[in-house]
Amino acid sequence: MAPPYSNHKKHDSINSVDSMKSEKDLLVDMVEIYDTENNGVVPNHLGCKRQGRPCLARFLRKGICAFILTGLAIYFFGFPYNTPSVTAPSPHPEASPLCTSEECVHAASEILYSLDPNYEKVDPCTDFDQYVCGGWRENHDMRPDQGSIFAGTIMEENAQTRLRHILERSEAPQPVDADNFKKLKAAYDACLDEPAISKRGTKPLADILDELKNIYFAETGLVKGAQDHLTSAILYLLNTGVEALASPGVTPDDKDPDNVVVFITPPREIGLPAREYYNNTKIVADYTSAFKQVIQRFAGDGHDKVVEDVVAFESKLADVTPDTQTQEDVTKYYNPLSIKETDALVPEISFADIITSLASHDYKGDRVIVGSPPYMKALSGILKDTPRETVLLFLQWKLIQAFEGAIEDGAIEPLRQFKNELAGKEPQAKQERWRKCLARLDEGLGWSLSRFYVLDSFPEDSKKLGDQIVSDIKERFIFTLDQTNWMSPDVRRLGIQKVENIIQKIGFPTKSPDVTDPEDVKKFYRDLEVAKDTFFENEVAVARFDLHNEWAKLGKPTNRDEWDMTAPTVNAYYNPPGNEIVFPAGIMQAPTFYGPSAPLYLSYGAFGSVSGHELSHAFDSTGRHYDENGNYTNWWDDKTVEGFEERAQCFVDQYGNYTVTGPDGKVLHVNGRLTLGENIADAGGLTASFHAWKKHDEAKPDVLLPGLEAFTKEQLFFISYGNWWCGKTTKEAAEQAIYNDPHAPKSARNIETMANSREFRDAFSCPERKPVCKLW
Repeated sequence: MAPPYSNHKKHDSINSVDSMKSEKDLLVDMVEIYDTENNGVVPNHLGCKRQGRPCLARFLRKGICAFILTGLAIYFFGFPYNTPSVTAPSPHPEASPLCTSEECVHAASEILYSLDPNYEKVDPCTDFDQYVCGGWRENHDMRPDQGSIFAGTIMEENAQTRLRHILERSEAPQPVDADNFKKLKAAYDACLDEPAISKRGTKPLADILDELKNIYFAETGLVKGAQDHLTSAILYLLNTGVEALASPGVTPDDKDPDNVVVFITPPREIGLPAREYYNNTKIVADYTSAFKQVIQRFAGDGHDKVVEDVVAFESKLADVTPDTQTQEDVTKYYNPLSIKETDALVPEISFADIITSLASHDYKGDRVIVGSPPYMKALSGILKDTPRETVLLFLQWKLIQAFEGAIEDGAIEPLRQFKNELAGKEPQAKQERWRKCLARLDEGLGWSLSRFYVLDSFPEDSKKLGDQIVSDIKERFIFTLDQTNWMSPDVRRLGIQKVENIIQKIGFPTKSPDVTDPEDVKKFYRDLEVAKDTFFENEVAVARFDLHNEWAKLGKPTNRDEWDMTAPTVNAYYNPPGNEIVFPAGIMQAPTFYGPSAPLYLSYGAFGSVSGHELSHAFDSTGRHYDENGNYTNWWDDKTVEGFEERAQCFVDQYGNYTVTGPDGKVLHVNGRLTLGENIADAGGLTASFHAWKKHDEAKPDVLLPGLEAFTKEQLFFISYGNWWCGKTTKEAAEQAIYNDPHAPKSARNIETMANSREFRDAFSCPERKPVCKLW
């Protein structure tokens, strides 16, 4: 499934730099871990890289290796008959019993594997990221095709491995899924057939470039200026899933969330992946060079000048495009206008014709939300001054960029190499074909893929525990709101009502479609036709299918049963207009989530904090603008707003002082304002989850983990949280994230979040107990 059109309305808990699409995206056997040399998994979760110091010696030096190896032996060969999974209590009354179940041994190995090998010498109070992730970084290398990885990446790849095994079968796991499996398998096999794709070369892409040229022809004397047939050209691109110049779409109305409305916003990506790159002379030169090489291979010589004109055109668009922070701000992107008023902003494009073409024939609405009227006005001026030939090549270039992954031909290689280098990857690196194909399935047939994933990898007891954790955190958040003095009594009361109204969705959808019902999934995709030998055409068909489904919602009540993430997705989100928090099954696996037989501090520490994070979004810099029913309205009084802004500024300043190193040693500061909502949510989510867990622990104390008896349960709660954010990144990918990502770097989400946690500072006996910043 394609992601929701209005990305600014969904707050996800992790970024998407290299996730399942490998930008998008099972509890596997405990001993499977990611390993660069094999580009997959290797059978030894306490394994070390060959060039590193011997793993056995490292753990023996800590005096715990024998215990863990014994535990692993138990894991593989089982317990003696009738042996309990939890050891008898220690003769010392203050000692907690040890858990030696399979799940506990698994969890202990994950933690030991991630801790810095010399963690005793690292101060967790000042560098918790190194303390909890030093071993993880030592033991994980990025593949040549990756710009960044973190614990969630490994979880995604575990999910992909499970799905790959299913799709390599010749028949559906169950007869009732024969039709669903056949369609999924056809799409997968078409993508995998690289020889057939290579044999077709550039022809499928060249054909749609020619079709565009027939719509928006540039021959002198036939048409005047850039505007003639420009609307038709934009519609053609939209029908192939490509946005250019402006991005029209359909989404719930922020001020009337029970109904959907047309949004028209600036595109998030012009040509380069971040508008700031147009200020970098070297990057622009490399981009222009790659552009010229690709066009030369598609259209022959003689196009260098117009390519340079297109890059200059893109630079002008970048100058007038709002930054990411502005595009995420509901107070700035929500500008309701009539269709006539919208068309007046950019006379060169008829949005009235676009809406008429895409909406159902009986749609009579006249309301449009314009994301940036100043951008639209500036776009009009730029189009007036731009030759038609330049606009045509720009539109063709957008198609090439969008479909470069759907062809295999040397003509496209300069673009791929440039993209790799921009992300710090090896220039010639290619994603493993099967991974790429699974990512395409997740985009195109995501609910069918979700069905097979859920049947294979998501037990009912995981769903029940997930529901319990989220409910516990909602209860704790209500208590917190009731104690929040900077909120006025009326705002507190409405805030509590908002939490009580929050809808929690766990695992997978049971409507629109119901992934547990094979017929419902089949019905959902009945109008999508794919074939096993036409990968390119399948991609176009998916784009048209998604576009039709999106615009078919216009004029109808909002469907609140829909999900915006598929079940295998390792992520979560809060949707302000829907006032809902959603947790796909993919995020509910180790090391963020363990089953009910494991100590609860593990799941509350990681998954619980993610749950609290998403709930906290209801009251962050964006969510606070939406009332208990999901309406965008001013429901906070001046006193409450003042109290919030004062505390929020602390987070802005704190994270604005955090730096990462970019290419050529460039020091890059985190944008404290862009990341504010996520940083507030990290702090609030961690605190709420900690206290929710403590309530359970006081009623029924958790047991300790083997080999980790030196840590308290409270410390293990925070270590579980920290393991989720262990990651690595290239300097180039780090720079791109600073520009575009509303999430702070992974290391900051460990270090700065702990600096804002009194509970963490108490658990690790830090000399300074007062949090740097505190909202809740």
